[in-house]
Parts: sequence; structure tokens; C-alpha cells
Amino acid sequence: MPSFSKQGFATPFGINEFLRSTSDVKTLSRMLAASTVPAQTIDTFTGQKIVQPGTVLAKIITGPDAGKVGPFQAAGTDEVQTITGTGTITGGTYTITLLGGTTSALAFNATNTTIQSAIRAAIAAGTGSPADKAIGDGITVTGGPLNTTPVVITYDGELGADVPTATINTAGLTGTTPGAGVATTTAGVAGATDGRGDVNNIVGLCKTALPWQTIERDVEVAVIFECAAIQSQCIILNANGTETPLDDTTAAAMFGKKHIDIKFVS
Repeated sequence: MPSFSKQGFATPFGINEFLRSTSDVKTLSRMLAASTVPAQTIDTFTGQKIVQPGTVLAKIITGPDAGKVGPFQAAGTDEVQTITGTGTITGGTYTITLLGGTTSALAFNATNTTIQSAIRAAIAAGTGSPADKAIGDGITVTGGPLNTTPVVITYDGELGADVPTATINTAGLTGTTPGAGVATTTAGVAGATDGRGDVNNIVGLCKTALPWQTIERDVEVAVIFECAAIQSQCIILNANGTETPLDDTTAAAMFGKKHIDIKFVS
């Protein structure tokens, strides 16, 4: 059976002192989903899954682990890609290829509504994966038309991760050296998509130290819902899944909830 100590780690674990006082601490049992704990590399050992005491836990609302809990993780960021025309565009057509689909020919002055419809149809009919096709209806297009204004493609939350950059074929455009380029203006970050990014789903603080168990399975943990805790020692995950200290906004959102009585001190 794997364990933290048997791996020969030099980095200490399980000594996070997040409680201001050990009196008046109330807990309940919850099942923590192993799938919500990101793998990390510690002292050159890859694939480690560690849950520190003091980690803020939130209920999972959707997916196969619904009803269990996992580390509170910030919501993701939608990818945004911008197509900008170059030269002088006075006529002709162009096409956009993304996520396994290529649009029908788009007029040089096509509106964003027309472009959006063409992109969604192209993805649905394309050769992309089921995951690619699943986001087609969530893509929105603003700006345009290409001959006057950059066209902005937003992958509205359905993928919530880095997306391959679209390509544009401008061979059909006319004018003076007409062309266009595509740039990622906001990189997508996955974040939590199962409810753990909603402060309303927070259930409390993890009291149990898990140095390796979630590598193998879901684990029952003690969740503190009433205590006095040191905010700087409490942990949440950012959208990329990296541990970070509990921020003021999230701490304030936890305060005063009907099922939580945690007082944070500095």
C-alpha cells in the first residue's frame, strides 16, 4: 500500500495548524471524491494527490460524483479568440476552421450572428471529438463584420479550458492585400465545473489529513462546520488546481451561512 512516508519525501505534510482553538469544534462525515484532488509533483515524485487539513470543501452538484465533496476550486475562464482583418477588404468570402469543422463560405461583411450560426453548424457536422461537438451551441460571436471590426469568438464555459486556435482561410477575399489573423486574447482555464466553484455549495473545512489515499479511492473525511480558524492557513484551489490561501471574498461568503459557523481570524 502506498504511503507518503514510504516514498521518501523531504517535504513535510499534515502539520497545517489552521484551527485557532481546538475547543467548540463540530464536524460531520462526508465522502471526498478522489477525482477532485489534482495530481502534483512533490520532491520529484509525480502523480501525488494530497489533501491538507484546513482545505475548504464544497459539495459536488453534477457528474458521477454528485453528492460527494471536493476541494473548493475557483471557476474557470472562458477562452476568447479574436480574428482581425488586415489590409483593405472590399469583397469576397472567407472560411473559419475550428474544433474539427470548417464553416461554409462567409461573406466579407457577414454579421456576427451569421458567423456564429456557421461556426456552430460546422462543429456539429465536423470531424471533432464528442467533447468538441458538445461545445458548439455554447460558442458566441461578437464584433464584426471582418472588413471593419475584429470578430470575437468566445467559448462560453462549455469547454472551459485551452482551445486550439482557430484558423482562417482568406484566399477568397478581395481588396488591397486582404487577409486576417487569429489570436488568443484570453486563454481558457478549466476550473471547477461540477459545483465546487460556487460558494453556496461550501460545506466547511477538511479536518482529515490525506497524504496519499485519494490516489487510490474516495475517502470519508471529517468536515468542520463550526470552529474558529486562521484564515491564512486555510486552503482553496485556484482555477488551475493549485493550492492557494483562502481569500477574503470566499471567506466572507462563508460567514453567516445557515449550515456553517466558522469564524476566521488573522
